[in-house]
Amino acid sequence: MSSSRHLTIRWSLCFLILFAGIIFVHSVATAGPSLYPTDYVYLDVDGKPLPFQDHATILEALRTASVVDEKLMSRGVAHNIKLLLEHEGVRFQAVLRLIEGTEKEEAGSLRMVLKYRDSYIFEVAAYRLDELLGIGRIPPTVERRIDEHKGSVQIWMEGTTPEDLLLEQDRLHPPDRATWWRQKNIMFIFDALIANTDRNQGNLLIDDDWNLWFIDHTRAFRETSLLFDVNDIKTCERGLWTALQNTDEDAIREVLEPYLTSKELSKLFLRRNKLIKHIAKRIDKNGEDTVLYDLK
Repeated sequence: MSSSRHLTIRWSLCFLILFAGIIFVHSVATAGPSLYPTDYVYLDVDGKPLPFQDHATILEALRTASVVDEKLMSRGVAHNIKLLLEHEGVRFQAVLRLIEGTEKEEAGSLRMVLKYRDSYIFEVAAYRLDELLGIGRIPPTVERRIDEHKGSVQIWMEGTTPEDLLLEQDRLHPPDRATWWRQKNIMFIFDALIANTDRNQGNLLIDDDWNLWFIDHTRAFRETSLLFDVNDIKTCERGLWTALQNTDEDAIREVLEPYLTSKELSKLFLRRNKLIKHIAKRIDKNGEDTVLYDLK
């Protein structure tokens, strides 16, 4: 073999290795594994496990399944419609959110007037960011047009109960309160990051294993750099702390640009920086072992 041909092969191999490395880094940056995996199984209308459990297939089913039935939901105020969908002979339920509008509100002792969008599109954005950070506690959600309406479609979490109902029925007794509050703390940090001030016990779902699931984010991603309730954030899960610091800004922008305005994105980045500084300051003051924890 001639030296020039040997050199060409060597450079070709180097290029392939470099290209593969770029693809690998990009895939890690845009879709990391869940930091907090659960044993939750998505079910059909008969209570049987769906034949597809991975998010990619669930998302495709949500986009393409036939609508068998629609029913206006009584709970919630976000124009929610419960859907019965059919995909490849399997029927399952989902929720369609249609709300879209801009409102203003007064906030805080300074009576600042904040403008916010109340939009279904934030359901998709919240799901995508939740997946990007590896939290994995928002059900698969897509944007879809049904009839003449465009909205978000989110798979129904069969076998879960809203926290407010458990409280009303005196059944809100988590067996491991430490793990329970650690999960709550993850939710507090995520809500601060996305400027979600509409969290309530009706949009926090609990499964049979006492895992928490976050729904209803139509009033998130507000145009503010304020970190709401930041003083309540005293600890942080280690994996989430790493994800907050290391998730590439370009990856976040790539994932969220289809759903957020440029101002909403810029405010998100400002909140992330403030959140990182807040947690880092607590680590410096109280020590890493005091502030950081592992979920389980």
